Amino acid sequence: MKGIIRIFKVCPVFWSLLLTVLCVSGFFLALFSAKDIFFRLNTVHTLYLDTLFENYTLLGDGVTSIAIFLVLLLVDRGALAMQVLTAYVFSGIISQVLKRWFHAPRPMAIIHNTEYPYFIDGVTHSGMTSFPSGHTTSVFALATILALNTKDKRLSLIYLVTAFITGYSRIYLGQHFLADVVAGALIGVFSALLVYWYLSQIKIEWRGVNNEGQIQLQ
Repeated sequence: MKGIIRIFKVCPVFWSLLLTVLCVSGFFLALFSAKDIFFRLNTVHTLYLDTLFENYTLLGDGVTSIAIFLVLLLVDRGALAMQVLTAYVFSGIISQVLKRWFHAPRPMAIIHNTEYPYFIDGVTHSGMTSFPSGHTTSVFALATILALNTKDKRLSLIYLVTAFITGYSRIYLGQHFLADVVAGALIGVFSALLVYWYLSQIKIEWRGVNNEGQIQLQ
């Protein structure tokens, strides 16, 4: 219990805002249908926003987490790099397993163009892999790990807002429903918490690469 309290004390602004948004999202999910919420969250579409979110959503791509992992290694933040990589892999596995288990339709699979004319050719996908949102899972795992490893409350807030916007981009682009994004956020956050706690417990330290080209861990 003390360990959990300590984790929440690391970045209280992060957790307060996260819990508030998740509670509000849960309230709407309980009151309205998935399609109704989807339409309400997509009332404004412009070419500028299309371009913005098409690029912004890439922050939830696995390439981003891998890139940050490599950058952290280069700046000698090996322990944090291992947390980022482990959280990405662990949360990604959970997300992919659930996608195949639930086999949930994406918005484009059940909403006709006459109902919603904003699907973007070449960007919006159809199919049955909507739940949970993989991009949201990835970005929230990354944001949580970074927030847990910083003492700057402003930075932790930036990480969280970035994750929120990335999650919303999945809805804006017609890729997911709100429930998919909320589930992805929860998986990402809890995966990051578990990784952060576990790696802190076993105290893995990245020792670099020795002269024989072998990775050293302590």
